[in-house]
Amino acid sequence: MKKRIARIVILTTLCAVFVLPARAQHYIGARGGWGLGYGRFAPVSWYPMKWVWGTWSAGVQWKYYGKVRYIGAIGAELEFLQRAYQVQTRLDSQDYTRRVYNTVNLPLIWHIHMNFNDNRLRVFLNAGVWASYNLSAYEWVKRGSSVSEGPYHMTLVRDNPLGYGLLGGVGLNVVMGRWELLIEGRYYFSYGDIMRNSAVYAGNPVRSPLDNIAVSLGFYYRLGDRPHTPLPPPWYARIIAKREARQAQQQAEEAGPEVRATEEAQ
Repeated sequence: MKKRIARIVILTTLCAVFVLPARAQHYIGARGGWGLGYGRFAPVSWYPMKWVWGTWSAGVQWKYYGKVRYIGAIGAELEFLQRAYQVQTRLDSQDYTRRVYNTVNLPLIWHIHMNFNDNRLRVFLNAGVWASYNLSAYEWVKRGSSVSEGPYHMTLVRDNPLGYGLLGGVGLNVVMGRWELLIEGRYYFSYGDIMRNSAVYAGNPVRSPLDNIAVSLGFYYRLGDRPHTPLPPPWYARIIAKREARQAQQQAEEAGPEVRATEEAQ
């Protein structure tokens, strides 16, 4: 499985390098992160849930910066992402079932940013959608003092291989020439269920979406020689032009009496 994921990542990176036009606004990069997963099973009273720490993610990214300041960028990623949940047998019990799913995830992102320090620092917000496919899963089952673990074999009748949802993130970009270093905190909110509805497969929950929180580090590399220098949006450019016109008129009016006094003295 890991070899297959590596091939997908390499092929995607090569496509990004050779297919996209090498202009300054295009960036390619990679990101890796660590976080936790949670299941929002329903009915809630039947499924006491806990957060699962230690999930990780890694992938490649493409980003395109527009010409207008504050509008930001659009981006796409291809990432390996672990989703997880842990359900307790009862609220007062230490027995549980924990599953970790290995997924391929495709987020599409709107990257909203503001530039500081002469465009060397960017504060950004990410908003977008994602779709995923489950490759495999691993399971831990604790009953009393014994814990059994092993691969969890998914079936199409019982398990749902596809997922989708929304994401939101906040972070920083540090620009160093052609390179951008980033740190980001991101939340994946799921609408799809990890299991089929109980009406389809008896014993499953009515709803079973899995959410993720991840903190990641990564980098981008700019394709092309020209740095990204965003322009103000048209509405803001008009405000600046009016402000400069008023300042020029005010300076002319202030300079008027001095010019007349000089002419009379001569």
